[in-house]
Amino acid sequence: MVMWNQMKRLAVFSLAALVGGATLTQTSGTLGQAPTTEETAKIEAAAPDRAQVKPVKPRRLLVCSIVQSGGYVHSSIPYGKAAIEAMAKKTGAFEAVVSDDIALFEPQALEQFDAVVFNNANDEIFMPPDFEKMSPAEKEKVLERDKRLKDSFVRFLRRGKGMAAIHASIAMFRQWPEFGDIIGGRFDNHPWGSGSAAVYKIEDPAYPLAKAFPGPSFDIKDEIYQITDPYSRDRLRVILSMDTSKTNMNVQGLHRKDNDYAISWVKRYGQGRVFFSAIGHEHDLF
Repeated sequence: MVMWNQMKRLAVFSLAALVGGATLTQTSGTLGQAPTTEETAKIEAAAPDRAQVKPVKPRRLLVCSIVQSGGYVHSSIPYGKAAIEAMAKKTGAFEAVVSDDIALFEPQALEQFDAVVFNNANDEIFMPPDFEKMSPAEKEKVLERDKRLKDSFVRFLRRGKGMAAIHASIAMFRQWPEFGDIIGGRFDNHPWGSGSAAVYKIEDPAYPLAKAFPGPSFDIKDEIYQITDPYSRDRLRVILSMDTSKTNMNVQGLHRKDNDYAISWVKRYGQGRVFFSAIGHEHDLF
């Protein structure tokens, strides 16, 4: 029952963060087994019946789960897709377009969306895996496209659109310095491996996203990230963080001298809104 209630709270928490416009459009797949019928039923039951905030106009959300250039493929990706689609259908708050077609990041195509959710996307998502085998002319075209799509996404956000990034998505665009400023930090490592127990505290209970939780903290099992620069509380608003007094800190690979292990936050990028949640490795969290 504790896990079930936790799932429902996480679903509401995620929904409040998604700003988009419930149609499923799948143009390319990502490795991973789809949820079973029983799991799908649990996902649909956990999704809230209505949005916490009524949209002032129809919203459209692009859900992207691309893993490229040898990045780790999370088996929870299909669960994230199913969860977002379930929230779209049950609440009617937005339309979810689930697609890994990078052509949707071209300037004119991207404008049809209000926000992009990166669902465990990973690494250089605009670069093909066979880039090193290409001819110089082919590489030049790919690099031109990579820059064009990144510039398109930057303009999209700066003009007031949204981005939500789940778990491994903080490890996207490792060769692009600007993405660290966009999302608010970089993936360092995960000192707590898959299924690790932790206690997360609600840092900002007055913030609307935090109202999904009765607070002041909750238990969770997940793969837990450590975040590094350019992370700074001066530039973002932390919603959830690890309660280090109630979590096992006797693990390898800890680097933060400030003992600050933020789990979820919001921030601005230009006029755009950015949400990040490190939660999202384990299937049942969706």
